[in-house]
Amino acid sequence: MAEILKSFTFEDLPTRPPITGRPKISDDFQQTVALLSGWDGVTRRLIRVSPSGVIRVGSARAVGVINVVATIDGYVVTCNDCPTSEVMLRAFPDNTGRVFLNIAAAAALNTGYPLFTGEWINLSVNNMNSLQLYIEKDTDKVAVIYTE
Repeated sequence: MAEILKSFTFEDLPTRPPITGRPKISDDFQQTVALLSGWDGVTRRLIRVSPSGVIRVGSARAVGVINVVATIDGYVVTCNDCPTSEVMLRAFPDNTGRVFLNIAAAAALNTGYPLFTGEWINLSVNNMNSLQLYIEKDTDKVAVIYTE
């Protein structure tokens, strides 16, 4: 049997008793764990299925909403450090200006993806801190819903 040198955990897969030290693991168990997990480029994630065994393809559970409010014209903000798998951003329906969204680069007027009044976009990202927003008008708002 192989010995686990560096154990990793899944927050949504508790083990009883907790893994400590350098436990031994059989080849068949190692293959099972490999089949139950996926790699998104940053972290391992469990692959979920329905009770009938169908792989669940869809959005992760939403865990929070952040409203970003501009305090000046040309308001620029980087979203907080928050691990996530997906985000949905929506420019508020009563905005008077545009919002520009950029990923891992600075957003500015006419730099990034434009969101006009009431428009929204859904993105897969590993952390919200990769999102940069430029809000054109003072008091305009963006709602950000993020998943686990």
